[in-house]
Amino acid sequence: MYKQILCSLFILISLGFSPTAQNIETWISGNETNPVEKIYIHTDSEYYFSGDTVWFKVYLTDSRSGQLIPRAENAYINVLDANGNTALQLILLCVNGQAAGNFTVSDTFKPGSYLIKAYTNYLFNFSPDSYFYKQINISGITVNSRSTVKVNRTPNMVADVAFLPEGGVLLENTTNLVAFKAIDKSGFGVDAGGTVKDEKGTVITSFKTDYRGMGLLFLKPEPGKKYVATVVGFPSFRYEFQPVKQGIKIQLVNHTNKEVILNVSSNSQEIAGDTYYLVNMYRGEVLFYQEFKMEGTSKVLKFESGSLKPGINRLVLLDKNLAPVSERLLFSRNDEMNNLIIQADSKSYDKRSEIKLKITDEKYLTNDDFSNLSVSVIHEASIPENSFSKNILSQFLVDSELMGFVEPSAYLFSDSEISSEAKLRLVMLTNGYSSYFWNSVPRKNEILKFKQEAGLNLQGVAKNSLTGNYIENGEITIAIQKNDEIGFLTQRTDNLGNFTFPGLLFIDTANVHIQAKNELGRMNTEAFIYPVFKSAEPAVSQVKRLSEKMQLPTGLASLKYQIYNENRKYQPRARLNRKKVNTDGKNSDGHFRLYESADFVLQVDQFEQSYDNVLDYMVGRVPGLDINADDIRIRGTSGFGSGATPMFLVDGVPVVGSQTFNLPFEVTQTKDTEGNMVSNSGERLIQTVRAIPISDVDKIEILKSPQNLAVFGIKGANGVIAIYTKHGRINQESKVTKRIIENKIVGYSKYRDFYSPMYTPENQDDKKPDLKILLYWNPNVITVNGSADLRFFSSSLHGRYKIVVEGITNDGKICMGYADFEIK
Repeated sequence: MYKQILCSLFILISLGFSPTAQNIETWISGNETNPVEKIYIHTDSEYYFSGDTVWFKVYLTDSRSGQLIPRAENAYINVLDANGNTALQLILLCVNGQAAGNFTVSDTFKPGSYLIKAYTNYLFNFSPDSYFYKQINISGITVNSRSTVKVNRTPNMVADVAFLPEGGVLLENTTNLVAFKAIDKSGFGVDAGGTVKDEKGTVITSFKTDYRGMGLLFLKPEPGKKYVATVVGFPSFRYEFQPVKQGIKIQLVNHTNKEVILNVSSNSQEIAGDTYYLVNMYRGEVLFYQEFKMEGTSKVLKFESGSLKPGINRLVLLDKNLAPVSERLLFSRNDEMNNLIIQADSKSYDKRSEIKLKITDEKYLTNDDFSNLSVSVIHEASIPENSFSKNILSQFLVDSELMGFVEPSAYLFSDSEISSEAKLRLVMLTNGYSSYFWNSVPRKNEILKFKQEAGLNLQGVAKNSLTGNYIENGEITIAIQKNDEIGFLTQRTDNLGNFTFPGLLFIDTANVHIQAKNELGRMNTEAFIYPVFKSAEPAVSQVKRLSEKMQLPTGLASLKYQIYNENRKYQPRARLNRKKVNTDGKNSDGHFRLYESADFVLQVDQFEQSYDNVLDYMVGRVPGLDINADDIRIRGTSGFGSGATPMFLVDGVPVVGSQTFNLPFEVTQTKDTEGNMVSNSGERLIQTVRAIPISDVDKIEILKSPQNLAVFGIKGANGVIAIYTKHGRINQESKVTKRIIENKIVGYSKYRDFYSPMYTPENQDDKKPDLKILLYWNPNVITVNGSADLRFFSSSLHGRYKIVVEGITNDGKICMGYADFEIK
């Protein structure tokens, strides 16, 4: 394994280099790379339960300046399950490098680990390691914590051990620092230990991991001797070191806040007096270089720490022919981060009382400076002992700089277990060489294929319906229907029948009607539209780790179960004592009914108005009701007929698929028995219901007992869902043009604001508890003159809450801040 890594080093750092280069400036211009976008998603948590909402904010920055991208650009978000299959796809439009989004953890998300993957069209120019990855855990609400597997770091799990000498080469007759990493079959670091012996079996040195499978040892190979490493508990493992008889390398002597001291070391006198160059590269650019001559077998070099950039710097040693001979990664802790000062107006609060927060920039206090922030206030039960595994600092400075998988990168910046400095040193020594992301980035003289892109491109192909041949120079006319608006666009096909309608802007879904003609105007053609969402294969190393389930924080599952049970006390139950209706067909609540009483009733109050629609609101609230996207079933009913969709009533009136409500046009296409595309009235029915905003709903009643369904005859065989609005009627004015729907396309993801209730003396003593683990979420906080003020209310759930703030300043500095308070 080591040989492969070492070979990769010299292959990668030599890309774009010609040994006949005339001077160092030529080498620099030939080895600098194209810029790369960096993407980060701040989620409100890493642990969710069925029915929860995942709230997040996207940050899209330039790799060189760190600044938010100053234009509009699409961001594609893909949620993958443990098998790497797509569970959800979202498209967001980032404006000035930012976008806020959310999605509901529906019944389609089975308990387990999921991977959030995010990327842009521009990032297709680079390897999948340039994408953003974050693992989240989804659990069911049960009385006990879901059984999870915690990564065991015992020696008997070792699957491989890599040994990596500092500077990329092991010099004979020289004291070498050698890093090593022990991993299990999934690639996680595990505890291990062993010895290095010579050919006589004499123990030369022993080694043991210091942090997550990583450790260090010193080895001075003597000429003519062999050295073999063995690992305790791994009898089949033997690694033979391969020292170099004549070579040169970079060794780090000391790195402080003021200066960096390096030793260029060799085991050969023949290089004395030769010219070498030390080059410092940062994200594909050369920050500085230093020319020097070797004095004997070593040369000490010094430079100011301020000449390094925050994060990973790449030191490359070039010989007199400008050929790379050694490389070392060096992490700089230059304090260019904007530490945020977060102050709550109290240390503790009573339930349902006002909380005032003041966020202040540490340094950015002028009128021209500002910070773009996202704020999460979450119960401490949802936070692991060592905090969340990833944050904006660790993503931009570590994860996005290294290829492959880095175990919880946020922990590298804490002093738990060992110091942060020691952790980062180990990562630089074990994840360097072939793992350095910028070694594989195309050089700046290469033209990139994929451009930054805003707006949705509707692409497809036209063919002759009889011969299957592509239609060249055909005319494609599309009608895009969204709500009550219809737009018409026309394009010509190319010689392969392809057509593109670029830069479309719409939210959620839209109906697309297509008309295709050939060059002679004949219509014996058919057109096919490709998915708007641009799929991308993830890095294999990221998906592989999903086999290891995340460990839930202690007490989180039981707390969620308690909240669930407490809320159920205040949800209407199925009524055993039936009330008689008045002779005029109206109950005492003023709603018209044909039945006496419901089997289950949901009363909608003001605290539920954060939901988009009726169906989202009902998920997980009604026993026996399964809602899976457009598939809705009531267990216990007869399920008569080919489908199982229940009957819907709105204010006592049956809803049908052709009802002229204001639809959101999420109708899919289906095929009849002959394969022809037809309109699906069942899906039109569901989308009609989905168009009803929860803010208009007074209550929802579920009917599934035979005595209740009898009045509806065969139409009620699959059960009945009766929706009663506050006004007793729904809007009948909006109309939908009746036509055959050819296709639908999914646009930008809808966004809804986080609902934060405001308490007054009138509702402060409401008996229904306000219990939620996520107390507050705000993705759109901007400091003005160095500060921002926030105001929200505490809930009924006591405990300590953590305030987490992340963001980017206007000049590209990372923002972070934490605070906490208690609800009594």
